[in-house]
Amino acid sequence: MQGRFLVDANLGRIGGPEEGFGPFGNLDLSSVSAAAEAFNRVISNAIGIMTIIAGIWFVFMFVIGGYGYLTAGGDSKKISEANSRITTALIGLVVVVSAYALISLIGALLGFKILQPQEFIQNLQPGG
Repeated sequence: MQGRFLVDANLGRIGGPEEGFGPFGNLDLSSVSAAAEAFNRVISNAIGIMTIIAGIWFVFMFVIGGYGYLTAGGDSKKISEANSRITTALIGLVVVVSAYALISLIGALLGFKILQPQEFIQNLQPGG
């Protein structure tokens, strides 16, 4: 008799047995724990990439704001624009760091790690 649950099904691999399929290459979905680990890896990589992009964007906007401030030549409108750009960059950085901290705090209050969903997914399986 075949299993009635998805846990009993072998879902195989995404991207074929040898080659990957882009960033999701060689994700092993043969069991719930392997699928949960693959999902955890994808989420972790996505959050890491977005954080790096936010950091690079902050540095880029901060440098442009600083350059605008240095080249303003006493023009109050240009100084105001440069200050606004630097302030916006700092606010963006604070939002990214605060969001990460808030998600970690909410996860701690709820009793599981939101940024690492592997354990939570494994506990969803029947009899697990």
